[in-house]
Amino acid sequence: MKCISTVSYAVNINGNRGRVFQPTRGLRQGDPLSPYLFLICSEGLSSLIRLAIREGVLKGLKASRRGPLISNLLFADDCILFGEATKERATFLKDILKEYEQCSGQCVNFSKSTIFFSSNTSEGVKEEISDVLGVRCSTNMEKFLGLPNVVGKRKKESFQNLKDENWTMEHKAFLTRGKEVFIKLVLQAIPTYTITCFLLPKSLCGELENIFAKFWWQHGKKKKGIHWCQWKFMCRSKEEGRMGFRNMSHFYISLLAKQGWRIINNQNSFVTHKAKYFPNDQILNSRLGNSSSYT
Repeated sequence: MKCISTVSYAVNINGNRGRVFQPTRGLRQGDPLSPYLFLICSEGLSSLIRLAIREGVLKGLKASRRGPLISNLLFADDCILFGEATKERATFLKDILKEYEQCSGQCVNFSKSTIFFSSNTSEGVKEEISDVLGVRCSTNMEKFLGLPNVVGKRKKESFQNLKDENWTMEHKAFLTRGKEVFIKLVLQAIPTYTITCFLLPKSLCGELENIFAKFWWQHGKKKKGIHWCQWKFMCRSKEEGRMGFRNMSHFYISLLAKQGWRIINNQNSFVTHKAKYFPNDQILNSRLGNSSSYT
């Protein structure tokens, strides 16, 4: 604990280093040591859960029959726990979380936590487990880091926010040069974070490109302009006499190809899902199947 209790800082003001001082609350947010401190604490929680699974107290979840058992997933200060929907399992899980809180000092914010049950769970069991854990039930998987956790049959509605954000940005007045920069650096950059994980429906890609084209050809905020050229030609390079805008469909595929490269080079990652989609083959020869994930 000396690396925490003996930490000191010095602030640079106008390029000059100020005096060294010691904070009264240990590490601050953004400190280079903060991630390592979190890893030490989170490893303690993972160890408690693994021990409970080995003793048969808890039971994890499998993405497929041949897949590995998944009990918890951690990202930054967020945690997703998987388990069997019974009152006994929920009680044991609550005890593990209490033990972790007492040892680490980190407390679970139950008011910001939710439980998602499978469709096979009865309403009585849902209410019982919710009362034990003190966490509200969720009828639909909420977004995590701005992305949908579950994409249903209406895939277009899951990504409607991308269109809404572009539609809001579109009602701005720019000169022609400003429009080019705004489209390339703002409008076409908004979906980038989402499309690194999901392949957007073609109809949504077309609607986004319609927003880009409308913004490019309009005069002022409310005056509609004439579309003198199809958008697919506007996406050609400037060497060909065009504007060099991104072809969104091709751009999405290239970003998803990066995920494919990640799967090929990291076969042990949970994101690979090798046991479910290609247990005895390579990813390029795999098939989706009936219950495939949209990611």
